[in-house]
Amino acid sequence: MSAARPLFWSFLILSAWLLSAVPSMADPTETPVPVDEQQVEPPAAESTSPENNSETAPSNDDAADNEASPEEDATPAEEAKPMPGQEDLDKATELKLTMNNGGDGRQISEVIQLLASALKKGLDDESTKFAQQMLASTLMERGKGLATVLLDQPVANAAQDPRWVQLRFIALSDLANAVKLDPTEFEGWILIGRLHLLPGGDQQSATTAFNKVIEAEDIAVTLKAEAYAYRAVSQEKDEDKLADLTKAIEMDAAEGKYRLMRARQLMVGDELDKALADIDAVIDVTPDNYEAHELRGMVLTEQGKSEEALQSFDRATELDAENIMPYLQRSELYGKLGNPEQGIAEATKAIDRNEDNLLGYLLRADLYLRNGQFEEALGDAQRVVKLRPTFAPAIFLKARIYDEMGNTPKALEQLETLSQLMPDSMEVNLQIAVYALKLEMPRKAIEALDRAIVINPEEALLYRYRGDSRLNIGEHVEAVKDYNKALELEPEDSGIMNNLAWTLATSPNDSVRDGKRAIELATKACELTNYQLPHILSTLAAAYAETGDFEAAKEWSQKAVNIGDPDDDAQLAEELESYKRGEPWREDKEEDAGEREGAEKPSVAEERRTELEKPSGSTPAPRRSIDF
Repeated sequence: MSAARPLFWSFLILSAWLLSAVPSMADPTETPVPVDEQQVEPPAAESTSPENNSETAPSNDDAADNEASPEEDATPAEEAKPMPGQEDLDKATELKLTMNNGGDGRQISEVIQLLASALKKGLDDESTKFAQQMLASTLMERGKGLATVLLDQPVANAAQDPRWVQLRFIALSDLANAVKLDPTEFEGWILIGRLHLLPGGDQQSATTAFNKVIEAEDIAVTLKAEAYAYRAVSQEKDEDKLADLTKAIEMDAAEGKYRLMRARQLMVGDELDKALADIDAVIDVTPDNYEAHELRGMVLTEQGKSEEALQSFDRATELDAENIMPYLQRSELYGKLGNPEQGIAEATKAIDRNEDNLLGYLLRADLYLRNGQFEEALGDAQRVVKLRPTFAPAIFLKARIYDEMGNTPKALEQLETLSQLMPDSMEVNLQIAVYALKLEMPRKAIEALDRAIVINPEEALLYRYRGDSRLNIGEHVEAVKDYNKALELEPEDSGIMNNLAWTLATSPNDSVRDGKRAIELATKACELTNYQLPHILSTLAAAYAETGDFEAAKEWSQKAVNIGDPDDDAQLAEELESYKRGEPWREDKEEDAGEREGAEKPSVAEERRTELEKPSGSTPAPRRSIDF
């Protein structure tokens, strides 16, 4: 990849000159016109009316002389003069024949200029046909050269590189003119389609171009197979993608890349065994196929066959030691296997081979974090942010690192900065709410969750967290509404059931409590968790107590105490004593939100940190309503 970069930039340097070499070129900064709408016609010959041609229009005196001297009619006819465009055609032909190694960009563009000029000035029928054929092949030659570079080095975001967009416009214009002059230039149609598949392209134009090849008669089967394979990329439905790729394989079974393309599509549909069969078929024929071994490792990783996957990635590295992807794949796999040290070593090898490798730094930072190496993790994350200041995954990772270091306020600050860059991100607002809840800032959490719900009103987790936040400020009626909405969206979520049941059983608000429904919800939550979670058993006990059945309340409360941790679940014992006294439990005691059973526990660093000021107007948080 890196070896091709100088060639790419040499094309960029020539791009401005090339623009001036294409007659009637549209503005290259605009989005390329879909191929079926482009108007590409051979230039018409200029008019040669007598009124504008003093050499051929005879004067009255000449006419009189002719009439007076009939004997001059016997003079042999003068030879026909060449057509006006013949000189330019001859120059184009001579230049084309004398160019070394196909010529450079300037020579090719000069040939195109001369041929366009010749056609415009006018040629006889035979010369016109010849000029059009030469112009089509030359446009094809230049368009193919540019397309090859663009396809080898695509950009992730075309809008960020106007020079790249400009070059693609030139390539598309050349190729469109070539196939307009000669519709049998089927390779041109395929290149047009592939260029439109790149970022910023037009999917419909891509499909139209590939269809030109697929629908053609008397065409090489290999070209048709290629058109089917690339049309698969532009298809919307997975079954249509697979159908096109299968057709390509049937038409050209010797071309292994089509099987690898189908294997990738089968992976999308989680058909891993079929994907592996396609990959192995390619390796049987071409055992040194780097792409096949790398892809095989990816499939085996998804299948949970880690050792075999590592062997495939190792083989890929043997075939191409400078390619960073197998190192990154091994790094991620070692992380999943609980070996962050080895994962860090592999990520470092990838970074050594490409210092601008953002994925390598992010992966290593995550592994450092898992390994407890917070400073190293932060350093890698900051390196990525320095290279790409608005790169969301890096900012998210920095927030995680700060949180793990015990600096949740700094983590929250990172995400608030990111929310200004990505105001419509549900994930950013959700994570802001999580950190705000952790910092006992429920009103800030509610604000973030309000924004997130506007973005995605069908996400149950948002309503659940907003319900938790509202409980923290005593808004029990609103909390129940949020829990009900969350349960409507996720009817089998035991955590939502538990939180709603607890609120219905223990709220100090008489209008909120509903012991009968609390029993139903808590029983279902216990069934879903096999009666193994003490805080959910305790919710069932509280529900029975609310209905006045203190015998059942004591029974389930005792079971909760028996399987709970005495050091962490002191509240369970307090609840049991309450039921023994015949008193239902009420969430009206002043306890910190962080001490609620089932809530995320603060880190040691957080406990040492000075407690943040609670929002004004807040009421005591419920003790154990949040079930993470």
